[in-house]
Amino acid sequence: MWLLLLVLVSTLIYIFVKKSLNYWVERGVPGPQPFPVVGNVGRNFFGKASQGQIFTDIYRTYQEHSFVGIFRGTIPYLLVRDPDFIRNITVKDFKHFQDNNVTVDKDVDPVFARNPFVIKGTEWKLKRAQLTSCFSSGKIKGFYPLLEESAMKMIKYIEHQLMTSAPLECREISVRFTLENVASCAFGIDGKCFEEDYPKFREMADEFLSPRGLLRGLKLTFIFSWPSLAKLLRMKFVAKEVEDKLLETVRTSLKYRKENDVVRNDFLEYVSQLSTNTDLFTEMDIVGHAASFFSDGYETSSRVMGFFIFELAMNPECQHKLREEIINSYEKHGNSFSYESINEMEYLDACFNESMRKNSILHHLAKVCTEAYTYTPTNPEYKKLSVNIEPGTPIIIPLTGLHTDPKYWKSPEKFIPERFLTRENTNKFTYLPFGEGPRICIGQRFGTTQLKVGIAHLFKNFVVEVNSKTQFPLTYNPYHILLSPVGGLWINLRKV
Repeated sequence: MWLLLLVLVSTLIYIFVKKSLNYWVERGVPGPQPFPVVGNVGRNFFGKASQGQIFTDIYRTYQEHSFVGIFRGTIPYLLVRDPDFIRNITVKDFKHFQDNNVTVDKDVDPVFARNPFVIKGTEWKLKRAQLTSCFSSGKIKGFYPLLEESAMKMIKYIEHQLMTSAPLECREISVRFTLENVASCAFGIDGKCFEEDYPKFREMADEFLSPRGLLRGLKLTFIFSWPSLAKLLRMKFVAKEVEDKLLETVRTSLKYRKENDVVRNDFLEYVSQLSTNTDLFTEMDIVGHAASFFSDGYETSSRVMGFFIFELAMNPECQHKLREEIINSYEKHGNSFSYESINEMEYLDACFNESMRKNSILHHLAKVCTEAYTYTPTNPEYKKLSVNIEPGTPIIIPLTGLHTDPKYWKSPEKFIPERFLTRENTNKFTYLPFGEGPRICIGQRFGTTQLKVGIAHLFKNFVVEVNSKTQFPLTYNPYHILLSPVGGLWINLRKV
């Protein structure tokens, strides 16, 4: 009897799984054959490749198609290859795809659920409109003295480290610099990132989102692959002890300012004023938005800066050309940098863009269909197949695939900043490091400015070369959601 029941249940499960994996076949959408449970991302579960690499491989395999049907676990996703389709999703028909495909329960994960990247629907529109003013060019210009102060600390730190004659790791420099900026600009405190080996603020930041070890990496993979089950199990992005530390940090800083009549030109000051002028912002909203600097201003930016430094170490001619521009600008503006002079340097901007193109820190963007939508490609390069997208269907925009496609970029494996000076590729929907449209990264201006300040000071003062400790060819942590080189990016520095 029990054996018969077991066979019956197993058969029903098999039929259900088999039918669910035929989702795209039944709709005539091309795509690779999925496997039960793991779908098309099995290599990720076994540590053979990151999900970003898997999406890139699929992107490159289906060159004749505008879109590809895939499975992330048991969930059907539509991977979009066609820049025209991407334009529709992010801009032209944005109302059909206005949410990012990350679902976080406020009751389970109150801090991360308030990240602007995660918020959905009407709440996102209201909060986005309020927060946009906090990232205006005027506000970023107000942050500038704090960024300069962090850059000066970074130079002193490197000079001290050079006394040991040991190589430095690119991200270690970048982590200290960007985290010092987050401490100062977002929380209004001294992070002590250059004074202490492992300050408490860095410990809190590392505990916020970064996968530390195999189990946490698998946890993040699980949350993204089976969000409904992760919600049922009440799995959190941010641990309770980190929530408590963040809340205490914000409360202490705001209390000190109020009691001592202190006013700072920083994000915490601006967002706390929003909470005074509107009932949209609670104390937890302030914490959540300040904490978003960990994922944007620190976690992502430190990796962008690390690869930026390393690319220039790998390409000494580009480094020399950039240093000439930096020194000329410095001397032109009275032996100093300013917000305006940093943003006027064209070759610095070109190097920045080229590094982000070649090293897509975020492998892909994940959107979700919010209103039923039909798309038929008009570009004759693609087969004229239509797709009907149901509400709730997740969408993958494969950034690494787009950014390294030889159809859009000549010799995409090479670091060629000049391509952004000559506008080699004029289709902006094949280059999306910050996203595009209404959902474009709200902190783009801050992230770009802080990195340019750090890079300008670094290469004005030091010549950078690759150290043999770097493991070539570069390989990447398959469980990290961001581009994370195994073994680090090691460099030697010497004073100019």
